[in-house]
Amino acid sequence: MTEETAKTLSKLMVLCSRAEKCESEAYKYMTTRGATNEEAFEAVEYLTANQYVDNERYARSYVADKARFNKWGKDKIVMQLRIKQIPDSVINGAIEEIFDPELEKNTISTELAKKLRGLKDDEPRAKAWEKLMRFAAGRGYPAATCGPIITKMLNDRQNNN
Repeated sequence: MTEETAKTLSKLMVLCSRAEKCESEAYKYMTTRGATNEEAFEAVEYLTANQYVDNERYARSYVADKARFNKWGKDKIVMQLRIKQIPDSVINGAIEEIFDPELEKNTISTELAKKLRGLKDDEPRAKAWEKLMRFAAGRGYPAATCGPIITKMLNDRQNNN
C-alpha cells in the first residue's frame, strides 16, 4: 500500500468513526481518491475486520433513519440499500428487525394528509388521487397500502365540502 493510500485510509477511518458507512461507500471513497482496485479492496477488508465498516450495522441504522426522519416506505429503503450493494439477506434482516408495518401506515396517512391539504379544493377527484398516489409511490409506499387510505381521505374531503 502506498503512502498516499495509507493517508486516504486514515482519513476514511476517521469518517467511519463519525458516521456509518457501508463497504461499497468505503470502496468508492478509496478508488475516487487514487487507490487502485486492489488497494481499495484491501482497505475495505481492513475496515471490516476492525469494525469500522459493517454492512449489517449500516443497514439497521439506514432503515431506522430513513423511516423515522425521511418518512420513506419500505420499498424505497430496500431499493436504496440495493443500490449501495448491501446483500438482500442483510437488507431483509434489517427490515424485519427495525421496520414496523403499523408505523408505516400511520406515517403514510400523516404524509398524505399533509399533501392533500396542499392540493386545491376544486382539484378533480381523479387528479387528486393520481397526485397522492404518485407522491406515496415516490416515498416508497406500496399501492396496496396507499389506495384505501387515499380513497378514504378523498371521500372524507368530499363529504366535508
